[in-house]
Amino acid sequence: MLFDFEDRYALFDMTPVDNQFIQEFLPAARGDDVRVYLYGLMRCYHPETDMSLEQMSHDLNLTEEEIARAYRYWERKGLVRRVSDSPAAYQYISLRRRMMNGNETQLDPAYEAFADSLYGVFDHGRRLHGSEIRTCYEWVEDLKLPPEAVIMLLKHMERIKGKDFSIRSAGQTALQMAQENITTVADAEAFLSRDETAYQGTRAVLKRLGKRNLPSEDQLAMYRKWTREWGFTPEAIQEACAETAKGDPSMGFLDGILRNIRSRTAPGGQIEAAGVVQAREESGGLKKVLHALGGGTVNGESLAWYQRMRNEYDETMILLAARECGRSRGSLEDAEKMLDSWRKKGIGTPGEAESYIRRFREQGGLLQELRKMWGLTSLTGSRNRAMLTAWEEELGFTPEQILAAAEAANGTERPMYYLDTVLRIYAQKGIRTREAMEQERRTRRDREGARPAGSVNAQRYEQRKYEGAEESLEEVMNRLGGGKKPDA
Repeated sequence: MLFDFEDRYALFDMTPVDNQFIQEFLPAARGDDVRVYLYGLMRCYHPETDMSLEQMSHDLNLTEEEIARAYRYWERKGLVRRVSDSPAAYQYISLRRRMMNGNETQLDPAYEAFADSLYGVFDHGRRLHGSEIRTCYEWVEDLKLPPEAVIMLLKHMERIKGKDFSIRSAGQTALQMAQENITTVADAEAFLSRDETAYQGTRAVLKRLGKRNLPSEDQLAMYRKWTREWGFTPEAIQEACAETAKGDPSMGFLDGILRNIRSRTAPGGQIEAAGVVQAREESGGLKKVLHALGGGTVNGESLAWYQRMRNEYDETMILLAARECGRSRGSLEDAEKMLDSWRKKGIGTPGEAESYIRRFREQGGLLQELRKMWGLTSLTGSRNRAMLTAWEEELGFTPEQILAAAEAANGTERPMYYLDTVLRIYAQKGIRTREAMEQERRTRRDREGARPAGSVNAQRYEQRKYEGAEESLEEVMNRLGGGKKPDA
């Protein structure tokens, strides 16, 4: 090359810009488009051999797609001409030459036809500005939506939001259409029908929550998620709104309620209003159970536990078990163990459970009285309760009769076993009243002699016999009494 500029000459030089560009084209253009045009114009005057869209993207801090979109805009304005696609190359057209040639109004025919089709969309109630028309056309070029689908979208937005809707909000819907691969007018009709249903559904929810604002895009997206992804029917969502009365009546709070219900529902299915009612009842039932236990949190784990219990036991049975376990600060697991133990005992109805609980408490009180009478530190366990049951059901003694007979076991090493023998002897002899018991003890004392030597250790209790035993009553009671003189 015979002549050339020094390095960085362009930095200290100037780039001429026609006033016609500033007056006629700059006001309607977006800022990024102007940046692209001016930068490219500067490179026409001061070219670089390695200039590319990639380098331009780096210099302007724009994506290559944003730069290409800007040049498509200037193409439609007749200020540049695309001469190559791979690699991308453009020629800048002289404004003065365009004016002299009478080509200043030449535009992209497809764009011009699209712009003409938008003029009657709102029945002359609104006119789209140049930048708005260009944005709509980008949905055709960049999102690959059919032009007819874009026009349908604009009418749809006017129908649900009024003629003053923002193009930005329409753009979010256009993006959703592209994501769902809307390529035909029929596809667009189906999509916009669903979208209008979502809009009306969102408005109904806001009204139910006491809100008067029109749905925002975020609220619409939330409603679409509930219906399309999570499977809630509009009736189910309305039913769930009742739960917001317990907290903040907002879409966000409702979202958390629906998420909780969905987590307890089989995936892939539709959730009807009845499902929401059932979930609410389960949540309310679990809260009662947790309250009976003395505390706990309603969460996915505890709800799953409650659902599992509801599949096996009556709701009242579950609450009864929780109340009993709550007396000793038990847990959900303790309540489950109690329910399982009741089932093994053949307790299957709330009435049977209440009867069992009442008897269990009565036996506990009786054991407490026996413990105090005998001066013991404790007297618990299933074996002792089994003895009480046998005395009452098998032998037919009342708690008062058992306490009266228990005086005979005072001072013995194993008073429960000693009393067991006494009661069985009383049953054989038909002794039931306190007077008869006292008389029996007096008679026995009168004819009682010295205790036989070599009494057997109390651990040999398992060898005793109640009926048809060869050893005498005195020998049995001496053995169990551990050396105490029998007075039964």
